[in-house]
Amino acid sequence: MKGAIKAFVLAFGLVAACGAVAQEEPEAVETHAPPSEDGMTGNTQFFIGQAWLQDQWKPIDEPASFGFEVDFGPKKSLVHVALGFNLAWDDQHVSAPFFGETGHVGVGFAEFSAGFLFEPVKKAPVRPYFGGGIVRTFAGVGSGSDFWSGGDSDQTFGFYGNAGIFFKVGDVFNIGFDGRIVRGTKVTIAGIETDVDYEQASLLLGFSWGH
Repeated sequence: MKGAIKAFVLAFGLVAACGAVAQEEPEAVETHAPPSEDGMTGNTQFFIGQAWLQDQWKPIDEPASFGFEVDFGPKKSLVHVALGFNLAWDDQHVSAPFFGETGHVGVGFAEFSAGFLFEPVKKAPVRPYFGGGIVRTFAGVGSGSDFWSGGDSDQTFGFYGNAGIFFKVGDVFNIGFDGRIVRGTKVTIAGIETDVDYEQASLLLGFSWGH
């Protein structure tokens, strides 16, 4: 799965690079006033990827993930407020007890985050970023077709950091990849104390507004 993610990231990066090069083709010179630096600007990014949990979650420790993040701030500022939501889930058939469950067992995580995003480059086709903040995570383990209602769950606070890069495709669309890490969480599920710390790699698709 890690190899597949790397391949997708490379493929999307090449597509985005082609789009960035296309933007730089010479255009007719026009005389106009520079854009205003007043008002707000931001991005809405969607992430499709995979998380890697700590060893205590084996063999269900590599859930697929989907999420989004919205960042916004004044046009003059390099630092934006960032609000996000992330879901991760996986299921397998296990014979040994997994947090008190056997058979068809599933895990699920829902995460809300609030923090900041630093975007040092504002007027270029390639834009790196760095961020961090706090998370509120809800974690559940259960068996059967509806594992959320038949198992045990807990919730926790933690801290996240993320970094990535996206390419501008035209004036609005973004494409790139994102890396994320969460630490400082602690949950108790089925009487077992553990954490929901993880690393995550994702493809990024989104759009900018206010630029």
